Amino acid sequence: MKKVLLLIFMILFFLPIAASAEPKENLKAAFVRNDHLWLKIKDKEFKITDTGYIRYPKWSYDGSWVAYLKGAKEGDVMNLWLYNNKSNRHFKVKDNVNDNFQWSHSENKIGFQVVKNLFILDTSQLGLFIPIAKNIENFSWQPTGSSMLVSTKKSPRLDSDIILSKIILRKKEKPVINHFYTIKIGENEIFASTSEFKWSNDKKWISFQLIPTASLSADGNTICVLSTNGKTFQMIDEMLNESAWFQWAPYNGLLGYVSGVGREATINKGMQVLKLPSMKTVLYTPRGFVDRDLTWQNNRTIIVSRSKEDRSEDMEQRELPSLYRISLSDNKQTPLTVPSEKDGDFRPQIVRNNLFWIRTDRKNAKVMVSPTYQMKETIWIKDISLGSSYYEKWSWDEVFSLYKGR
Repeated sequence: MKKVLLLIFMILFFLPIAASAEPKENLKAAFVRNDHLWLKIKDKEFKITDTGYIRYPKWSYDGSWVAYLKGAKEGDVMNLWLYNNKSNRHFKVKDNVNDNFQWSHSENKIGFQVVKNLFILDTSQLGLFIPIAKNIENFSWQPTGSSMLVSTKKSPRLDSDIILSKIILRKKEKPVINHFYTIKIGENEIFASTSEFKWSNDKKWISFQLIPTASLSADGNTICVLSTNGKTFQMIDEMLNESAWFQWAPYNGLLGYVSGVGREATINKGMQVLKLPSMKTVLYTPRGFVDRDLTWQNNRTIIVSRSKEDRSEDMEQRELPSLYRISLSDNKQTPLTVPSEKDGDFRPQIVRNNLFWIRTDRKNAKVMVSPTYQMKETIWIKDISLGSSYYEKWSWDEVFSLYKGR
């Protein structure tokens, strides 16, 4: 009897710890495996496509749709498709769509560009494309989801000003386009476009990049902030053209970004935090190391992907990163993961108190998960396709998308 009671006690004692390593609630992801689209919902995986080359899965705001790009094979023109996970049906939207297609934050509407023309599709009216604007460089939905911010060049000249405009959408009438801000470009400056736009969580600031020509953009782009009242604009620093490398803190005016010029991700890349409205920056990466991915755990804590700075001639011999937690209040920096020497940990993200990241040996990749409050890692998804790598800057959004919920 004592042995039975002891066994029950041990089961009850260890069960919560073991269970805490598994993702909770209705966590789900869209991912690419062998170039096909898959979904993972809780502990079940579903293969969604059987043909073509799939990249950039993106969830709608309510999780009922996944948008993705599809080509016949790698290198082909990519076309925008939608998948409805309730009806299990696919819908082809448009040919030749670039990778900045975005869902509204409040409705199942998707904005997308065909060359420099901006369209919107409402999933309640599939096949009806609403033309919104022409000759734009980039766009983003504003936080309300009922309007957009777009960038255009004043003229074809690279040193011409960049115009930011707000587009107010109306149900039965044409959109209203209002000038918001003009970014003055000097005679000796070369900026061809902007990145997408990101709003601080208090809705007071917008962050984005100014992007030069394609060849120059590979080595450096300028991270900027603009107040939402249009009164304050500031060029902050230089960084690589990677959208995941600049992110706002959850509840205040702190912007985290990975700074540093040069296309090599293992050289001269540091975790910076910008405080607004003072415009003061603090570098948190220790000398001799580089950071190349980040996520905010809360307003006081950042998780980064960090490795030693490495200038080895053979790119594939350079050290792969592991995850570190940075406390902004006291600059305490704690290692979170210890992958094997052949593996590296990238693209940390937090959803519902679960920390997700991608572990790869440059040949294979998998999605890892752990509770944020007690690191106990497990494999959540095996064998995802590799994101593209350019001088060790990996683009994991090409092959993995977590649904973060409303």
